[in-house]
Amino acid sequence: MATPNPPKYAQVIVPIPRDEPFTYEIPEELSGQAVPGVQVVLPFGKRYLAGIILALTNSADQAGQDIKRIHDVVSPEPYLPSELMQVIEWISSYYVCFLGEAYRLTHPSINLNKGHLQIRKLKKTPSHKLSTLENDLLQLIKTDEWTSVKELERKLSRKNILYVINKLQQLKWVEKRYLPPDPKNIHKHKEYFLLTDSKKWDETLRQKYLPLDSGRATKAKQLIAHLEKSGKSSRKALTEKSFSAAVIKKLVDEGVVQKLIEEAEKPTDLIYKEEIQIKELSANQKKFIEIVAPFLRKESEFKVFLLHGITGSGKTQIYIELIKKILPLKKQAIILIPEIVLTPQTLARFNNYFGDSVAVLHSRLSTRERAEVLQNIRDGKFQVVIGPRSAVFSPLKNLGLIIVDEEHDSSYKQSDAVPRYNARDVALYRASVNKIPVVLGSATPCFESLHNALNGKYEYFHLSQRILARNLPRTQVVDLKEEWRRTGAPPLLSENLALKVESRLVSKEQVMLLQNRRGFAPYLLCRDCGYVAKCPNCDITLTYHYTGKNLRCHYCGHSETAPDVCPQCQGLDILYKGFGTQKVEQELLEQFSNARILRMDQDVTTRKHSHEEILEKFRSGGSDILIGTKMISKGLDFERVSLVGIISADQGLNFPDFRASEKVFQLLTQAAGRAGRGASSGEVVVQTFDPKHYIFKYLYTHDYLKFYEKELDSRKLLNYPPFSRLCLIRVVGDQEKEVQKYSQTVAKFLWTANSEKRFQILGPAPAPFFKLNNKYRYHILLKQKREIDPSMSYLRQLLKKRLYKQKEFQKWPVQIQIDMDPIEIM
Repeated sequence: MATPNPPKYAQVIVPIPRDEPFTYEIPEELSGQAVPGVQVVLPFGKRYLAGIILALTNSADQAGQDIKRIHDVVSPEPYLPSELMQVIEWISSYYVCFLGEAYRLTHPSINLNKGHLQIRKLKKTPSHKLSTLENDLLQLIKTDEWTSVKELERKLSRKNILYVINKLQQLKWVEKRYLPPDPKNIHKHKEYFLLTDSKKWDETLRQKYLPLDSGRATKAKQLIAHLEKSGKSSRKALTEKSFSAAVIKKLVDEGVVQKLIEEAEKPTDLIYKEEIQIKELSANQKKFIEIVAPFLRKESEFKVFLLHGITGSGKTQIYIELIKKILPLKKQAIILIPEIVLTPQTLARFNNYFGDSVAVLHSRLSTRERAEVLQNIRDGKFQVVIGPRSAVFSPLKNLGLIIVDEEHDSSYKQSDAVPRYNARDVALYRASVNKIPVVLGSATPCFESLHNALNGKYEYFHLSQRILARNLPRTQVVDLKEEWRRTGAPPLLSENLALKVESRLVSKEQVMLLQNRRGFAPYLLCRDCGYVAKCPNCDITLTYHYTGKNLRCHYCGHSETAPDVCPQCQGLDILYKGFGTQKVEQELLEQFSNARILRMDQDVTTRKHSHEEILEKFRSGGSDILIGTKMISKGLDFERVSLVGIISADQGLNFPDFRASEKVFQLLTQAAGRAGRGASSGEVVVQTFDPKHYIFKYLYTHDYLKFYEKELDSRKLLNYPPFSRLCLIRVVGDQEKEVQKYSQTVAKFLWTANSEKRFQILGPAPAPFFKLNNKYRYHILLKQKREIDPSMSYLRQLLKKRLYKQKEFQKWPVQIQIDMDPIEIM
């Protein structure tokens, strides 16, 4: 039978705003390597881009156009598994964006930094017949020294050698790696120097340096003598012996000394440490594991489990036990966590059980570190991947379980960039494609998930008791109005909370205080003329930061020096109104001078590993009080914390957002759950100006289901989720009149297209935050009942085909932002 001709063309997607793939010719030498899912280098205009091959074909669909050739293949292994490619295509469709924009989520250009990619020879004499290029390449590399691909391209005077390296790698003649990060990073590499065999020196070098004890005793001779005696020496050791970098380089260039670059072993000791604790599983924990276990063993069955476990009920241990069951089956797992602050503790716990098979992906990794981790995941070196929302795109080849911890958290939603996806929902879709179970865990599930579970769409399981039969913390609500009347001053710490903090300091227990606002004071006010300092770029007040004595905008980053006199009336009576975490810290330092206090917010966690350092210091007893924003409210587990104080529980309650009460209740419940997780009983003090608000009734009894039922009544009356689906269209531009004009044009288009009244149109109207970063914003909110079109397929197709992709709209001087299932409507 004749061998069929290989496909001549490839359809390739590149990370630009475009749905349709580009057609490229497959060069003969790349035939067999250019397959769907593989990452390729492409000539694109006057530059080169990375793309992903979607499909192969024998016909070109770009008739009459000059079809360019694929330049190179980055790796012989698919960059993306086929199931993940399907997920990306779904994101493009569901979240109304171009396919190329969706592919950005998988970092398709990250492998192209050839200066960081190195190879070395495995075999000196290949038995296979080599092509001229393969032979030239092998001649340039050595068996005992790594050479960068960038350097090899320079020596060969050509830019496409990756496919040759891939072929040699498949034949096991070479191996490749990413250059370890710079020494300043945590994963270090070390340089060593070794004397080459003097028998291999040319005659000129022999005469120059040998014998060592003859002629002038130069530094070069001294270095040679030192290496002859000591053997392999590090650069640091040579520097300590007063050998300069210039002398070392000279001998390396001459070939007298050989430089070795060795990757330092990955440190096994994490900055944040936790000892493994053998805990007997509770009956409820065992029951849930028994329910899920059959679905872990089955092939091809998608199932969603909502694990509604109160704080301290042992959800993390359940996750660990479930993963223990899939690893012997050669399956892999993804654990999503909402924020990077939870990474240290989660990673420490999973490392205790699974060691080096655990990978972590988060935004603090450098480009090179991320490339290395992703490549190791593709190579099968990791079985468990932990991280915030982007970890849902981990290129695992045999995915068996996805866990979404704190599934209610708004951090899973990417609201500030295209595509505006929710990682929780992407996890559900990816699990359905792979036909595997997914576990959604939370003490305060989002209303949509809880509604699906209570109506039978998800399997619901409630962990209503803490492990070891520990009690939930006692909750006390403090009326700040009464406190103000009694003291005559706006209170920061009530007398009740201050006394309880003092008692914990005496008993050597720890305290966590939540103030969900960073900085020192939310705004500056002149009492003489009423002037309030506002951001010149945003319709937002500037926050005063005590550190640096400046005013900052937390939306656009604008910063200016705090004035000593009022810029408007030159008055001196300037007040700093409200308080943030810096003010709380200052107040505590004044009241409790002997207390050891840590603060955790965005201002003090900008450095790499700063989260781990702060949490480790608090965990190990190096601090008595931890003050923080919402980043300290969820998932953290410290046994010595017996008191949690909510400084200002009202924040967010009065926002013009139908989810305001839900978000505040979730935040307060999660924060309260940090108390009493050890041997000591826990206590929570909630400070509020509105103690009669209904959320405090349910917070006091820790009854989330009753709160859900209460809140659901108003949701149903107003037709808000979970009874409807939402889509937010935001029109953004430089000129207010243009934004208003084009938002009305969009609204008219929607009214015309909605002749069958499938959805409700609210707006256009100015956004609650009308101006941000010199951009004006108008909102149009679309609301559709679930029973009409559960997936909003008609609306999504309408928005994409007749609005988002239309060239007429793309030429407008404003930007159209489409947010399906929005979390924030500010």
